Order: sequence, then structure tokens, then C-alpha cells
Amino acid sequence: MTDLSRRLKRFGRRILRRLAGPTRVDYAYRPEHTVVAEFAEFSGLPVETIAERIRDFHRANAAEWRQVEASGAAERSAAFYEGSQHYVYDLLSGNTSPAAVVEKLNQFDPLLLQSIQRHPGRNFLEFGGGLGVVCEIVARMGKQVHYLDIPGLVSRFAVWRFERLGLNIPFLCAQPDRIEIPGTYDVVFTDAVLEHLPPPLQLDAARALGAAVATDGLLIFLVDLSGPDEDFPMHHHVDIRALHGALEASGLRCESGRETFCSRWRRG
Repeated sequence: MTDLSRRLKRFGRRILRRLAGPTRVDYAYRPEHTVVAEFAEFSGLPVETIAERIRDFHRANAAEWRQVEASGAAERSAAFYEGSQHYVYDLLSGNTSPAAVVEKLNQFDPLLLQSIQRHPGRNFLEFGGGLGVVCEIVARMGKQVHYLDIPGLVSRFAVWRFERLGLNIPFLCAQPDRIEIPGTYDVVFTDAVLEHLPPPLQLDAARALGAAVATDGLLIFLVDLSGPDEDFPMHHHVDIRALHGALEASGLRCESGRETFCSRWRRG
């Protein structure tokens, strides 16, 4: 399929979504969904209430997004993600358990988790750690894990999970409208984060991620390339060539996935 064909197909899907309105997720709670059960304990909500909110998260997020008042794209994104009470259900839909996350990442790249586990370096950073499930998985590999995200409901739940699970994972509090990554790390990981940032901040994030990779370090870089639509009005278009160019300019070498949504990079 040519690039033009892919763009036309994606455009057609967006038109159909706009005509249909926000979709509902086909979700039913199962006992193996440990992260959903943990959120029930954390929030005090019944599991079935959480399941219903997961099924309806597209509509709830879109409504919440429309209500945000801000002077610019960066300010609007910052206000939404810092104050949202519904975005957590978006994350829960795709991160129901560590096993589900492992399966998802293996489908993206069978060598992704292996490359993290086999890397001799110990210090790991997740940029935009969300519910903290990847941090949990990597901590159990024996790495020293650092979780970076903005303040809000999602990060409060992640920190609560780490304490509940007995995991020593420091919380690095990020600013929603300014990209800063303290220090350097042997392995840096980010998944489905940069599409939530306006394009100028996307480039700032790519440069900061590149600078955060230590000598002989590894970067796992995943980003949603689909852009905004009726289900995800808070997403932004992503210029993957520009972002990967910024990583390359920082001295990283692409190991796999150049100009795709899932790539691995090395320094040295």
C-alpha cells in the first residue's frame, strides 16, 4: 500500500468516525485485570462503574476536552491532562494488567522488552509513565526505575500502585507545558505520549529524550501517528520524520523502526 493510499484510508476512517460520533469500547472486566481492580481499590468505585466508564471514555474525554478554556494549544493540553477525571479510563482500557501490556509491546516489537532486559545498564526512565505498568514490569527485571509524568489523577494512582506493590520507584514530577528531563539514563522509554503535545513541544520532547540517553544507552520511542479525530480530539498531528531527525541530531542511531510508530535507538 502506498503512502497516499494509507492517507486516503485514514482520512476515510476519520470521516466515518465524525459521522458516527465517539465510539464505545467493547470492554468487560475479568479477574485477571489487576490494574482495573487496583483502581477500584484506589478510587473506592465499584468495578462495574469503572468498566462502564472504560466503555464510554471516548465520549467523556471529548466532552471534558471541549469544556477546557485556555489561550493556546499548549495551555489547553496542560489544563486537560492535569485536571482530567476521565482520561484515566482511556489508559485503563489498554493497560488492564502487566500481562496485557507485555502482550501489546511484544506485538509492536518482539525484541522491545528483550532489549530493555538485556541492556547492561541499570537506570531506567519512563517519560510519561501513565499508570506505571511498564515501570512495574521493568522494576521486576531488576532495573532502578524512575517514573516521570505530570501531576494529576493518573500519576497519583501510579504512585499509589508503586507503594502498594512495594516497588521503590521515584516520581519525577513534570511540568505539563515545559519539557525537562533531569539527568541521563541507561534506558529511556516513552509510549503514546508525544501525540498529546502540540508540535513545538513534540520537538522539545524529542530533543530532551535524546539528551537523556546516556553513553551506550537505549531509547524506546513509541508514538501514535493517527492524529486527532472524533474519538481523540486532544491528540495532535505528529511529524515522525522531524521527531526522528531530532533524535538523530542528538547523536542517537536508529536500530529499528525508522519513521514508524515504534522505534529503537542507541547512543554509541
